[in-house]
This record gives sequence, C-alpha cells and structure tokens, in this order.
Amino acid sequence: MSNKDISIQKFHTIIFDFDGVFTDNFVYVDDLGRETVRCSREDSYGISILKKLISKSNLRIDVFVLSTETNQVVIKRCKKMGIDCHVGERHKAKYLAEWYSKNRPGLPDPYSGTLYFGNDLNDLPVMQKVGTSFAPSDAHPRIKEAATQVLTARGGQGFVREGIELILGASAMTQGELSEFISNS
Repeated sequence: MSNKDISIQKFHTIIFDFDGVFTDNFVYVDDLGRETVRCSREDSYGISILKKLISKSNLRIDVFVLSTETNQVVIKRCKKMGIDCHVGERHKAKYLAEWYSKNRPGLPDPYSGTLYFGNDLNDLPVMQKVGTSFAPSDAHPRIKEAATQVLTARGGQGFVREGIELILGASAMTQGELSEFISNS
C-alpha cells in the first residue's frame, strides 16, 4: 500500500494498542511495586491534531485504545489525551467484533475502514482483519509481516504521531498548508 492510498477519509475507526505503541514497551517499578511507563508528548500532540481535524471536518471516526493491560496508567493517560479506552481485553478480535456489532451495525465489512496501531503478538488477530495497520520499527517480526505499513519510529517515540501525520498527508503539504494546519491544531 502506498502512502497515497492512506487518507483520513478512508477510515471510520482508528484503534491503538497502548504498550509498545504509546510507550517504549518498558515498565518502571518502584520499591513499593508501583508501575509507571514512559510516553511521548509527540504522540499525545498527534492525538490532539487528529481529534481537532475530525471535529472540524465533521467526520464520524471512532478513536480509542484497546489494551490487554489493566494498569490504571493506561486509563489515566487516555483520559488526559481525551480518547476512549478499553482495557483488560485479552481477546481483542472478539471484543472488536462485538464492538462493531453494537457501534457500526450497518456496515457490511467494518474491518475495511479500520486503522489499527499495534506492536506485539496479541495484536495479530486484529491486524490480520483490518484494512490498514501500522507497526512501529521495533515491533515483533510477525507483526511487521502482518502490518500494511511499518513506520520508521519506535513505539513510544513518535510512532503514533508518524502514523497520524501519514494519514493526514502532512508530508505532502506545502509550507503554507502546513502553517495553516498547525495554526488550526
């Protein structure tokens, strides 16, 4: 799939895994057993740009995180970014099928209009179904094989932002278009 074939208008659903996508896939544990993760503000800004563009263009695109993780850090980070979060989902493909049935019942093939960002084996069943999927450069080898695009950024280090800029066509914008785009985001 060429970059020309990827456009925000193509999607009705954009889904992100969390660990290894918004994070560098490391967990930090303190002496009390509390876990923390490292996220990139670059990716958060990408989410902000995406949400503003969806709002201004009156597109109906569902954007959410779908994670097997149950740690509150996932929920809190998503809340801060202003996106829905579905955690503790061990069977992502089953969850997504049920989600489509409830939220997109009229679509004959809801997977074709879905973009999924994933990095590890638990993302594979979903990535094999959706129309478009992005993997970070440090993803599991099987995920890289399944992804429609392997991006240059690593998970938690601008991967989400790179994907969002790709679907928004930021690299093809003129300086004037980019300036207008930035001032509107």
